[in-house]
This record gives sequence, structure tokens and C-alpha cells, in this order.
Amino acid sequence: MSIARVLPLVLLAVAGCTGQAEPWMAVDGAPPRVSEVAYCHDEGRRQASVRYPDQPAREDRGLPRISDERKFPAEVRFYEQCMTRLGYVRVPVPAR
Repeated sequence: MSIARVLPLVLLAVAGCTGQAEPWMAVDGAPPRVSEVAYCHDEGRRQASVRYPDQPAREDRGLPRISDERKFPAEVRFYEQCMTRLGYVRVPVPAR
């Protein structure tokens, strides 16, 4: 498994452990399966890449490929839409 596939899951796990993110829960209170979270991450990344593709590298000048700054917020939005479509909602973390 490549680092590009594992990194979003690691970041999600770290955010969940620190209490920074609101967890996703099903109506019955069950957390999402890892496969569902990974599927939605892949789906979000794919849809954002289609909507905001990277500009080709300017090899004649040695400039790197430029990515659209709207791509990451779109990826998050598509991820959240996918999780909602699968029947999950964000639940606020109780204050400590």
C-alpha cells in the first residue's frame, strides 16, 4: 500500500485521537468502517482531480506542476458528501 493511500487514514486517525474533528456516526451510533472512509477519501480525491486538474508542468522552463488551490477544499467537500450519502452524520464531541 502506497503512502498516498495510507496518509489520509493516518491523518484521520490522528485527528480523531486529538479530539479536533467531529466523528462520523451512523443513525444507530455505529462508527464507519475503515473501508467506507477509504472509499470516500478516494472518491473525494478523484472528483476533485476531475474538477480541478493540475496544470501541466512547464518543462521548457523547468517549472513544477501547479495544482489548483480550490482542489483540496473540493476534495474535503466531496468526501463529506460521500460520507453523508453512505448514511453517516457528524456528531459533536462532548466538552471535557
